[in-house]
Amino acid sequence: MIEAFGGDEEHGFKAVDYYTYKDQITKPTVQSDNEIAVIVASGAIMDGKQQGSSIGGDTTAALIRKARLDDKVKALVLRVDSPGGSAFASEVIRNEIMAFKATNRPVVVSMSSLAASGGYWISMSADEILAQPTTLTGSIGIFSVITTFEKGLNKYGVYSDGLGTSPLSGVGLTSGLNEGAKRAMQLGIENGYRRFTGLVAENRHLDPKAVESIAEGRVWTGQDAVERGLVDSIGDFDDAIVRAASLAKIDTYSLNWLQKSLTPAQQFLQDFSKRISVSLGVDINTWLPSSLVPLASKVQQDLSLMSEFNDPKGYYTLCLPCQVE
Repeated sequence: MIEAFGGDEEHGFKAVDYYTYKDQITKPTVQSDNEIAVIVASGAIMDGKQQGSSIGGDTTAALIRKARLDDKVKALVLRVDSPGGSAFASEVIRNEIMAFKATNRPVVVSMSSLAASGGYWISMSADEILAQPTTLTGSIGIFSVITTFEKGLNKYGVYSDGLGTSPLSGVGLTSGLNEGAKRAMQLGIENGYRRFTGLVAENRHLDPKAVESIAEGRVWTGQDAVERGLVDSIGDFDDAIVRAASLAKIDTYSLNWLQKSLTPAQQFLQDFSKRISVSLGVDINTWLPSSLVPLASKVQQDLSLMSEFNDPKGYYTLCLPCQVE
């Protein structure tokens, strides 16, 4: 391919990806003022502004807001590929989707391989949801994660003590949770679960009892989700674009891919780190004895998962079974 089309061993042969090519050749000869905004939500959902392989609640909401404030945008397609994450961030994104819908413009969700838990939370309010037959979706549930170290410290003879004046005092990283704090958290979890199932029932026009029978963290394939009312139909990304155009009642349009742009400093650091990695071929596993490589890999995976738990209230809609590779 390099010999036929040019290129080099480092970057491969010269090519153009399918969607870029398709977008170029299908543009109408007469410039259209109609646009379909496309936003890709890929990765774990985290609170605040995020870059790279994570979905930032504030970041994604800002992109949806940008589409809402653009009069040329006649519809929105949200491409979701996520196991979920922060419940708070998921609700921030869903609220912005509702604001877009309030302008009487359609929202269509295109589910990729995975749109579960928080991934379903940000999808359920769309006018239509399309999934692949093998998409993993659903996982309607919520849990809480609070990291404490009191047991580990106790093994080394380190203890935390003190006096408190309220039922929730004495709660911290080194002292754990008392019974009052545990009960308060449990009430919050139960309230969050009722809200999740209630929103599903409201947005998908399902009976609350029917939602209970398909909730409780159960994971469904795209085809099963269609049969249970969680998804409208089977279709790929192109089908979602066609459906969005139909709902918006437009015949000619162009795709407007919205994405968070990097600051000059972020772009410089990203390019610099890539060049260092390529030129030096840095791989920490090569520095470790072979017996420690599996352990190092496991620690890295666990640390990566823990870094995703940044919800301000500690409530998560994350499909843990979907994390297994």
